Amino acid sequence: MLFGYDVYLKNRTILIEELKQKIAAGQTSTIISLNTLKLHQGAQSRKLRELFQAGTYTIPDGQSIVFAEYLVNGNKISSISGAELMVELIKESDKSGYKIFFLGSPAELLDKVNDKINRDYPRLKDKVRFQHGYYPIDQEAQVIEKIAAFQPDFLFVAFGSPRKEEFIVKYSNLLQTRVIMGVGGSFEYFVGDVKLDHLSKKLGLRWFIRTIQDPKRLAKRYAICNSYFLFALLKEIFKSRVLQVKA
Repeated sequence: MLFGYDVYLKNRTILIEELKQKIAAGQTSTIISLNTLKLHQGAQSRKLRELFQAGTYTIPDGQSIVFAEYLVNGNKISSISGAELMVELIKESDKSGYKIFFLGSPAELLDKVNDKINRDYPRLKDKVRFQHGYYPIDQEAQVIEKIAAFQPDFLFVAFGSPRKEEFIVKYSNLLQTRVIMGVGGSFEYFVGDVKLDHLSKKLGLRWFIRTIQDPKRLAKRYAICNSYFLFALLKEIFKSRVLQVKA
């Protein structure tokens, strides 16, 4: 356990194989990405913390979580970027014939996603469906029915946090979907509107690059979340050392 979360300790390749096995067995899995934003949100609200803890898989989406897992529990793990995982699952769907439902984001962005799939993954053309995220809340029942009728293997939910987690936890039993994953801004990454270079990932500086790209929206958020992360990490290290002494 790390910060009260059961963080996934294996790598992305093994996770994908586990998801395929669960799909074959007809089991439903939910994937929640843990990062400094969700860590801070969960600390501010018990309800949100319980939402974030409710996923079948809690993946370490960021080097900060990887770093903390090593310092606290001594486990050397790999960061699993939610955006990169989504792209790998799309590739796997193209190979294996899985169906995908893309939910959330503006209709214009979903058009770009559809264009890229038609261009790069033509075998998926008839195995994808879309629903933008700007529907009135009183139409949510129809959206759920639309998803359930399609029975996708993968549902990628691109709402903001915590709306996507609330949606996943509230409706997972109604969606007739095998894997439900909150993806945030991953659609932009998929179509190439956002770039994630591997060097900044390795150095744990993606948050810094994103802040430079969009300082008005992200500077305050990262300042608060990163400061809280350092505070929480020190507490977690102290708690683990006390338990070791008692043992």
